[in-house]
Amino acid sequence: MVRAFPLAGLAAALLTAAGAQPKAERIELEVAGLLPMGEGSSAILVLREKGSTTLLPLVIPAAGVGDAAGELRGPGLLGRAIEALGGRVSEVEIERAEESRSGARVRLAQGERTLEIRGLPSESVALAISAKVPIVTSRRVLDEAGLTPDDLAKVHAKARRREKRL
Repeated sequence: MVRAFPLAGLAAALLTAAGAQPKAERIELEVAGLLPMGEGSSAILVLREKGSTTLLPLVIPAAGVGDAAGELRGPGLLGRAIEALGGRVSEVEIERAEESRSGARVRLAQGERTLEIRGLPSESVALAISAKVPIVTSRRVLDEAGLTPDDLAKVHAKARRREKRL
């Protein structure tokens, strides 16, 4: 049995099953790094497409930076609560690169039951890191928000031209 929270996930599943929407290509990501933006402020969690150089940066608000860094050391309260209830995190899917309450799906398994819970990408990725489970996204998300080496080279070239004018 699969439950999705909120009901929008069920509608999307029904549309997909009916053939109204093509299945999105799933891309596995790995953590490339966590870049602090200064004392007590936001950070950028950098994810990288496995086997590629395409990056997916996620801005983590100041309140979540400690949680994300802490999850690298071991399961936090949420991870321990899921385990105590007989569940386990099986996968995290990033659906949006911006920090929104429904930007990611956390897939949980509890015996025969499978659940999906929507959450903030930063919290969801931290949970995936501590549970050592795959982090995935779609090609659409990478195409919209990912950065390739060419994208980064263009930004560097533009910055160098600006420096020369000063």
